[in-house]
Amino acid sequence: MSDSKPFRVIMWCVPRSISTAIAKCFSFIDNTEVWFEPYCLAFFQDFILKGMGVPLPRSCGDFDPEAFLGPLKAMMKGSPMEHVFLPEKMDVSLMLRDGIRQQLESQPDKPTFIKDMAYGVTGYLDLLPKKEAGYKHTFLIRDPERMFPSWRTLLITQVAQMPMPGRKSVDPATFDMTTDVPFMMPGYTYKCQYDLWKHVKENFDPNPVVIDVDELLANPADMLPKYFEACGMPWDAKYLQWDASPDIVKTWRCILPMSGTRADGTIRLVHKIAFESSEFRASKPKLPRSEMTPDTIKAIDATADYYKEMAETRIKASENSNA
Repeated sequence: MSDSKPFRVIMWCVPRSISTAIAKCFSFIDNTEVWFEPYCLAFFQDFILKGMGVPLPRSCGDFDPEAFLGPLKAMMKGSPMEHVFLPEKMDVSLMLRDGIRQQLESQPDKPTFIKDMAYGVTGYLDLLPKKEAGYKHTFLIRDPERMFPSWRTLLITQVAQMPMPGRKSVDPATFDMTTDVPFMMPGYTYKCQYDLWKHVKENFDPNPVVIDVDELLANPADMLPKYFEACGMPWDAKYLQWDASPDIVKTWRCILPMSGTRADGTIRLVHKIAFESSEFRASKPKLPRSEMTPDTIKAIDATADYYKEMAETRIKASENSNA
């Protein structure tokens, strides 16, 4: 409707759920501002700095960026972190979850889409934008049997690259994602998404939008318009395909610059395929359980019930769809 306010949508995800490709697709909605994992990246800043004995404050009122970052940069000089932590290249206004909350609440009236990881707000639910800010909280779910085999491979790379004191070398043959990941959250992130979903149901929206990414990928022409309608986003069939160039991601709001720095290289290492995507493609077949590692099976079995309960409320494919 012409008199309606521009949409404000947050998609809360689990890892390896094709969410970055979805964010790229939504970047082509006219005049839309996309935010890339603000709470998740604030989580990692907090985690890394806490491990170095320099914890970040919870409130912006207790944070003086200049006083904090100057000595920290000097302390990191010559260390493995020097080329990872680049305060002069960062948007320090997104360093604290409290700062993210304040900016989302004061966001101008324009279409806004935020793609984030639910574990980024675990323990910080009070720092979500208030209900009156008008954000629609939605949830992108994925079958743990599809997520964990992929995530385990990525975690091996991420943990091996983390330049933290005392970090043991990573052996893929013995790596255990349930014990060897220093930043692993409760319920291997699925509980984080489930708890946030419950919080949203109780405090924001009794029926939040839930969509299964593999069903979306299997039939985007059916599922994507339904998500758009549920979120109050303007649908156009042109969104089923988009420009393959990664240039659009340079417009995203992110604590780390999306181009031109080593920090950008870290992001592109994980998201290169998504950044260069141009359409949604059906998921590959599931890895047989007999070929999964014991830690993968452990994580799947521990999280299946969270996924199943949320999936009961998901957007369903049309009866005549090919999904």
